[in-house]
Amino acid sequence: MIEYTATAEVKQGMAQAHDARAQVLRDALSWIFARRRAPASGYRVSRWTSARAS
Repeated sequence: MIEYTATAEVKQGMAQAHDARAQVLRDALSWIFARRRAPASGYRVSRWTSARAS
């Protein structure tokens, strides 16, 4: 790890940036793995309909 001298403001800013990145990562993962419902249009078409029309 790189050693450096930082003021309290820099340390606080880095901590806030870390928290913001962590929140974005959590939001992205929850969006990716969220269970989504298919849009219910009310119209259902049988899968056999297109086979009979041919």
